[in-house]
Amino acid sequence: MMKKLNSSILIIDDETIVAKTLTAVLQEKGFDVRSTSFGNQGLEWLDEGFDLVLLDLKLPDIEGLEVLKIIKRRYPFVAVIIMTAFASLQTAVTIMKEGAYSYIMKPFDMEELLDSIAKATEIKRKESDKDKLLTNLSLFYQISREMEGIIELQGISSMAASYLREISKIDVCAILIRVKNKSEFWFSALSGVESMTSDLACKSFKLDKQMQERLIKEKNALLIPELKTKLEVLEYIPLKTPKSLFVFPLNTDSKVVGLAMFVGSQHITLREDTLETITTISNEVALCIDNANRYLKLKDNYFETVKTLVKTMEDKEEFNKGYSDAVAGLAVIIAKKMNLPDEDIENIRLAGFLHDIGQIAISDNILYKKGKLSSEEFFQIKTHCFASANIIQNIDEEKKLAPIILYHHERYDGSGYPQGLRGERIPLGARILAVCDAYKAIISHRPYRRGLTANEAVKELERCSGQQFDPDVVRVFLEAFSSGQIL
Repeated sequence: MMKKLNSSILIIDDETIVAKTLTAVLQEKGFDVRSTSFGNQGLEWLDEGFDLVLLDLKLPDIEGLEVLKIIKRRYPFVAVIIMTAFASLQTAVTIMKEGAYSYIMKPFDMEELLDSIAKATEIKRKESDKDKLLTNLSLFYQISREMEGIIELQGISSMAASYLREISKIDVCAILIRVKNKSEFWFSALSGVESMTSDLACKSFKLDKQMQERLIKEKNALLIPELKTKLEVLEYIPLKTPKSLFVFPLNTDSKVVGLAMFVGSQHITLREDTLETITTISNEVALCIDNANRYLKLKDNYFETVKTLVKTMEDKEEFNKGYSDAVAGLAVIIAKKMNLPDEDIENIRLAGFLHDIGQIAISDNILYKKGKLSSEEFFQIKTHCFASANIIQNIDEEKKLAPIILYHHERYDGSGYPQGLRGERIPLGARILAVCDAYKAIISHRPYRRGLTANEAVKELERCSGQQFDPDVVRVFLEAFSSGQIL
């Protein structure tokens, strides 16, 4: 799973025998070694990443001192040990001023050189560890800041998938959310392909016994470096030839809340520092997912309470039962015929169901009064828009329901309430709700009058089109009525 962090050494020395001898000795000691006789070649190779350079001062194409200067300018964290047979005191001083870790006189004592290499690589390791710690802390802080305040699972998952794929350098990273206390997970976000299709967003899968034991019970990562058979979950990953799989559990102290799934087109190997970074980020992501789940639970509980209040309020009078459900259903029909996005349709549905919840704060004597309302009583009726918007604020974190509910009594000509908005300044959802609410109100029986027929109600909508109601919404409503979608 993890790639051992052996120190990598680049030898730049034009003496072939010296280079070959050093390479053999250092490889025997466990170092990754590469050698060249040319300074410019060595500078090109440094882009591949080396911890230490053994550098001769005399090279056929460029002075070793110049190579040292370039290395310290371009790769300041690479340690350089100078090897030379021609070092005066002045040369030694110059070498050290230019940033060399040390210099060794040729012919050198191998033990002395190995000791110098060991000390240089240890210093490099400590500097690297410090640098990694700072990088991880910086990355952790950045992710924490970006995720701060995000309570929507999709947003958390998308950000996590993007960061983890970038860090791991693996083809695809998917974030899956666990179905409560089960071995089932559903796809929440995917990075490494153009976009996650809506079909994939609906997909879920169950872990087999081996994966369940490893990921959920033991809370350990699972690496399959070479896939022998195509797993069920990989059928949902849009990667043509998946060859390896790495699954990392997203867990809090008490439970696994999701999975980070990496799918590679090549064998997956992870450096220790990369795995540490993935662990750091995954811990933060798990906490964010857990908080989002807690919030969703509170939101669902609150919504259920509000639904109960709506039902209780409407059940007080026989003629009022199911009124809000009916309005919501009509609004959905219109929104769909107007080709609104699914998210907008759902918001309109919820607003339709909750639009009159604020009436719970109004006396029944006023709500169901048979005679004409006084100006003071009508003022109280109008306050239900504000009350409704206020009641639903705890389930409306994106503030998309409140405007629909608050302005559903505005009139297209600007003579409505609560703010006298005109035309398209009224949110479209509120304009749709106004028509549907009016239609349902007209055909419903009230203590003070009998309801009209559906045909009579439609004529009333036509008469008020362009004044009370948005003419485009009325037109779509009439089309739906004529086609039998609305009864």
